[in-house]
Formats: sequence, C-alpha cells, structure tokens
Amino acid sequence: MKKSLRYIFAFVLIMGMILLAISTISKYNLKPDEIYVISSENLINDGSFENFNESIYDCCNANPDNSKVSVSKSTDNIDGLYSLELTSSNQCACINKKVIEIIANKKYLLSFYYKGNKPRFCNYVTGDNKCIPTKTFDNYDDWQFYSSIIQFTDKSQSASIFFYADSDGTKTVTNLYDGLEVRRLVQMDTDYPYEDDEQYVIKTNTANVVHNRFIKLTDDGYYLVNGAPDITLKFPWTELIILIVLILIVIRLLFKKEISRTIKIYEREYSVKG
Repeated sequence: MKKSLRYIFAFVLIMGMILLAISTISKYNLKPDEIYVISSENLINDGSFENFNESIYDCCNANPDNSKVSVSKSTDNIDGLYSLELTSSNQCACINKKVIEIIANKKYLLSFYYKGNKPRFCNYVTGDNKCIPTKTFDNYDDWQFYSSIIQFTDKSQSASIFFYADSDGTKTVTNLYDGLEVRRLVQMDTDYPYEDDEQYVIKTNTANVVHNRFIKLTDDGYYLVNGAPDITLKFPWTELIILIVLILIVIRLLFKKEISRTIKIYEREYSVKG
C-alpha cells in the first residue's frame, strides 16, 4: 500500500475511534426510564402496631379443634415501641391490615420488617381474589427489611396485607412483623430535581448498573434509591476491544517502516549473537 493511502486509511480509522469513544462516553451515564416520588401518606393505619388490639385468625383452619394460635404486642421492635408477634403451635396464625385506598393500575411501594421461622405475607386483593403478591421468607433471628412494588388491576376492589406464623404441630412458631407501610408512587419527569435526603423509585433496563445506595425491588428493573440515581451501562468491553484493535491497525499503518526496521535489527543482532 502506498504511503499516502496508508495515511488516509489511518486518518479514517482515527476519526472512527474518536467517534466510537465519544459515543460510548456520552451513552455510558444514563437517566432512568421512569422516576417516582414516594407519597408521604402511609395507607396502613397503625403500621407499627403501637395500638394493635385486633383478633387473631387461623388462616388454614383445616381442623378448628386443633387450632392453637395467638397474637400479642412485643417489645422486640424496630419501629416505635412495639411489634406484632404471631405465634402458632398448630396451623396458621394470621392477621390482616387493610390498605386504606387503592387505585387501579397505580403503583405502590410496600415495605415492612420481619423475623422468625419462615415468615410469610400476602397482599390479598378482592376483585382479583388472589394474593398480589405472596412471599415466604427464610428463617432469620435478626430483623430483615422487605420492600417491593405492588400494582392493582382493573378488577381490584380492595386490598389487605396478611401476616402469618405457620406450624405443622411439631413445634411452636413465632414470627414478628413491624413498620408496615404502603405508599403510593407518583410518577415524575426524568428531569425531576432530586434531593439528596429523599428516596425515589426508579426503573431502568435490567442490563444497566445502579451504583448509588439502592434496594432492588423487582426483577424487571425497579429500584429504591437514595438521592439522585447513578446509572451506567455495563463496562463497555466490546467497544474497548474494538478500540484496541483499531489502535494496533493505526500503529501498523503509520509506523510500518519503523516496525520492519526494528524487526530486522533485532533479527540481525540475534543471528550475530547466535
């Protein structure tokens, strides 16, 4: 290849490298696809169970004569002075807390603390007549935090959060719950002016990386974050490899004679020493 053609080709490659680098850098930091402000109103009355005096139920009352369930307020707490203590020696101790108001197709942030022997909850929705969602946790001796997004359908009429303590009759099971909250999510423009001391719910592609303090809420890209979200693409390994290959090609084009001369000198010296 003539020298002038090599230089032209090298120039084209260098411009391509610059454009690739600029494109990668400009796209590396991302805005969330959706941003939600969390309403200040908790749609659960007495979610910290400070004034709890409701009845206990057996939610799997297969044999009423064998039901052994109880409820009390515990001073082992994480929010306020008390927590909810459910105990079962046989069958399923349960209580429920009604969500004050729901709106079809709107998103809500559900959160609470729990610990015990396989704690379980269900957000039972009338109209749909099923749990949206339900979850059983592992055994924990220390308080754990759970948070997720719930969304209602056109059929949804009302909702209640059920907490459980389940026993098969072989041992007594005690589970504790505290700090129950259901808050409506208000969608905002993605240019919303974030506050450092506020929490937000964001949605981004599951392939992206969320860097600041966060809690993963769902498997489809919703996160609870503190302050302005810091989101990037995964490290651009493909673009980096392409740049390295292009750099090597440009070096070869611009310094072909120097490289050949260096190789010849090395081969000559090596043959002499040999």
